[in-house]
Amino acid sequence: MIFCMTVTSLMWSCKDDEISTPAPELFDVTFDFQSKFQIKENDDTEIIIPIKLSESQNTPVTVTYEYFEQDAVNGSDFTILSDNPLVIPAGSTSVNVRIRINDNQVPQLEDRKIFLRLRSVDKANAKFGVPSEIEITIDENDCLSSISTVENWFGALTIQSEIDTSTGTGLENSTGLCGGSFDIKGKVVGVDNPESTLTIKLTKNLSEPTKGTAIINRSKLFTFTSQFEIEAEGEYDETTRKIVLNYNFFDLNNSANNFESSLLIIADQ
Repeated sequence: MIFCMTVTSLMWSCKDDEISTPAPELFDVTFDFQSKFQIKENDDTEIIIPIKLSESQNTPVTVTYEYFEQDAVNGSDFTILSDNPLVIPAGSTSVNVRIRINDNQVPQLEDRKIFLRLRSVDKANAKFGVPSEIEITIDENDCLSSISTVENWFGALTIQSEIDTSTGTGLENSTGLCGGSFDIKGKVVGVDNPESTLTIKLTKNLSEPTKGTAIINRSKLFTFTSQFEIEAEGEYDETTRKIVLNYNFFDLNNSANNFESSLLIIADQ
């Protein structure tokens, strides 16, 4: 009887000493970057895309990524500069994917995209968070020879009317660098009037490739009212970075206010 009780007591003692190992806590692996990103082809800045852990780990974490191209070629349009897979050291929370965009001097007007995606992690307790895929669009800066270089008028502009001078800004619009048009934002009909945003379309003179015609199709002059309209036609010169426009102003409520005038737009050097 004493022998049995001793065994029983020993068995319970062993059970009490057992220690269960908790399951490893889950952690997220994500790109610490915006899910959609645009970069101009002639921007020589490397794209740095961190892969980030939500918590540091006691052992190294190996992350594999993959990429897909849409009308873009690795080594020509872009170059992946990072190893694959990448290792995040123990105690650290991030490692970088590095991509360089190549200015290849070849006109490519189709949309060129790079899709970067997290593929695998060597830890069972890891899961992908958001974003786990990045879409990079390469904006073309090599236009066909028949397209005017609208970049000449991006940035600060001087706007000279027949009576005064003001400042403005040249902006890329939805047609892109090679669409032959850009937007001008400023007080185009005098400093006493509100600001306007108008689209100027440039058409190259093939016999004099640095010159051509410039037009503003008839459109609303101000965003806050449809009462006033403007249209213009003139010439541009890429060498002097000037646009000369003769324009017509229309008051749709009172034609007695209609008038004609001229405008000189100069891109600041």
